[in-house]
Amino acid sequence: MTILNRRKFMAGSLVAGLSPALVSRGSWAQEKGESAHRPQIDLPVLAEDPVAVPLQISMDHPMEPAHFIRSLEVSLETDPVAYKGKFFFTPANGRAWVAFHFRSGIGGVVKVVGECTRHGRFTGAREVRVAEGGCTTAPEKMARERLGNPMIRLPRSLRAGEVVEVRTKLDHNSYTGLALQGGKFVREQPEFYVRQMLVFLDDQKISEFQMTSAVSPNPLIRFPLKISGGGTLRIVFINSQGQRWEAAQAIHPAA
Repeated sequence: MTILNRRKFMAGSLVAGLSPALVSRGSWAQEKGESAHRPQIDLPVLAEDPVAVPLQISMDHPMEPAHFIRSLEVSLETDPVAYKGKFFFTPANGRAWVAFHFRSGIGGVVKVVGECTRHGRFTGAREVRVAEGGCTTAPEKMARERLGNPMIRLPRSLRAGEVVEVRTKLDHNSYTGLALQGGKFVREQPEFYVRQMLVFLDDQKISEFQMTSAVSPNPLIRFPLKISGGGTLRIVFINSQGQRWEAAQAIHPAA
């Protein structure tokens, strides 16, 4: 599928604006102990929009074939849709790191569970406050035939061995189908959302992101990729009704 440019999506330089989470910090293999297994959570203390609470999570840990972070899992138990998603990584990502926006009903303590292939599960938590109503907001008006338009954005300059930030976006509604009636959440209609995102380099699966209706509409997702050589980066989106969209972009590292 041809990648379409869109000014809003492309705003900002990925080279100049690269997330601090991707800045080189020396040899991860030399890091030991609790610090390498502590989930790092970046989100505002007070979120202005309960439908789009920004979240960035990571673990500063080696990503070696026999020792890496397999997944990061996000939940907020006080929300009517408590489970926000689970994000699977491989050493080909180079980092265990992801950023996206989610819905929240009333805020609370965001919990992140990271799983190390060698040492098991580790938990981090951080509180966020939001205005009420993020999980019951009425769906945006978007015709079903207009869904899709998947896009990928990579830095212009790529070098073998570096870890870069990938940005990907899909035009897609997201709603929980819940309504607040008599102080209780009740289902008025089926959920509708992007439930899965698969990342491939040629035929090798790099990542799998399992999401819920708590992910914001028109999801913009950022994640890392280690440049190891040429190939085609493919991202496949699948929604709650089984519809699929795919975007692809060639990778040509500098000599």
